[in-house]
Amino acid sequence: MTLVAASIFVTAMLSACESRESIGSSGWKSINANLQAQQFADYYAQQIEWYECGDDEGLDEYTAQALDVAGYDLEQVGCAYVSAPIDWEDPANLESIEISIVHIPSTGGGELGTLFGNPGGPGATGVDFMLGMALAPGFEKVAASYDLLGFDPRGIGASSPINCESGTSHIPALQLGRCIAENPLAHTMGTSQVARDMELLRALMGDEKLNYLGYSYGTMLGASYASLFPKQVGRLVLDSAENAEWASPTHLFDQQVAMANATVALATSCTTEYEGEVESCPFVDEATIMRVVGTLNTEPMVATDGSTISGWGLRDYLFGALYESHFDRGRTLDTVALALFGDQESIDVIADSISSEGMDFGMKLVTCHSFPIEPDIPGLLAHIEQVGMPLLLGGPEVNDDTLGPYVDLSCYALPASGLDFSEAYDARGSQPILVIGITGDHATPFQFAEALVEELGEARLMTLDGQGHAASYDDRSTCIDDAVTRYLIDGILPPEDTVCVDD
Repeated sequence: MTLVAASIFVTAMLSACESRESIGSSGWKSINANLQAQQFADYYAQQIEWYECGDDEGLDEYTAQALDVAGYDLEQVGCAYVSAPIDWEDPANLESIEISIVHIPSTGGGELGTLFGNPGGPGATGVDFMLGMALAPGFEKVAASYDLLGFDPRGIGASSPINCESGTSHIPALQLGRCIAENPLAHTMGTSQVARDMELLRALMGDEKLNYLGYSYGTMLGASYASLFPKQVGRLVLDSAENAEWASPTHLFDQQVAMANATVALATSCTTEYEGEVESCPFVDEATIMRVVGTLNTEPMVATDGSTISGWGLRDYLFGALYESHFDRGRTLDTVALALFGDQESIDVIADSISSEGMDFGMKLVTCHSFPIEPDIPGLLAHIEQVGMPLLLGGPEVNDDTLGPYVDLSCYALPASGLDFSEAYDARGSQPILVIGITGDHATPFQFAEALVEELGEARLMTLDGQGHAASYDDRSTCIDDAVTRYLIDGILPPEDTVCVDD
């Protein structure tokens, strides 16, 4: 460790301790929207200067043609940058950032105002997301009733992006500490700050209430907004939801367990659900997966560029396939089978997919703001003992190797870690919110959607009985799409205990 790196790390750790001693809790109360507007009057007085979107914003020739065919007026689609304070909690700080946004006028008059959206991540670009959302199957009635507003969260995409490199150190806390030292915005990339950016954008767009469609991490952003500004909540859809403890070690473990279980289910279904679609099934059950994993951990596959694919690398490739469509999952199974038969092109495809350039700093920083101040490590261990360590996570043994990913305390390099929402949301006083959970969700396990509904206090749960991540407008369940559309357009919630299935 160099003296500079050591200094960065020690300083960050000391600052983190001071923050915890002075604040000591991540409790939050609602914010008066009018007071925020008064404290930051210059930002609320700005005029949005729209310009023509291009390839850099995701409006390439193919997307533009598709939007035109779908009935959107391309001449009215605009991109812009909006100024926001670097720290909403410090009106005396005059430093500002730029938020990248895209506005897509409705195809039918937009009488309901603006619909905001976030695709999750954390760390995904909302500008690209909303350009794609405009073309989503089943979304036509919503697009006719709302203008669409996409934005890149602060520090992400084109919104004053942070610039961090992993460097030579492989120690996460050192990598993170260096990034924080070089990027002041890292201290204010928490979800509540992004929610306050949304409140500014709502006001600048002239909407009385905020209407919102969020997926995955985007559900935490929506829940944060509803907790901070309950009186400004319009119609919020939180699809594939988590609750406020989403960044805790126990939640990370439960997510990995869900991914391991979903991967076994994918392997098991190869000979049934994918019959006729997959030429050769690489696995048929958990035992065959583990045999392949064990073999590759001893004798990895070698890509053309010399990189190797171990058993755990192949596991990660399969984990990634869980986010794909049914068709693409089948292609993944085919690719794995061909690679195991020695097909070099397929081996190279897998190697390229799992290659990593180091830490995803945007995702890590946003997560760290909600990482608990006092992570319950004994509780995590007891939970793991109760649930069991899946074979695909290195189990059944519970040891340093298998526990390591879940006791990572590198977030302590960020002084503000744990000072954002990390215990509970509270949206009492808002209009009713629609929460969607998927029973077989590998990324946001269903039990956390149930927990979010309880936390918000003004919410209704709708269930998709199925596998995968993201339920609405994903060409999978007309039942879900119709219910969400009815809520967004007419404000009518689905009946309690509504359960839908895939078409």
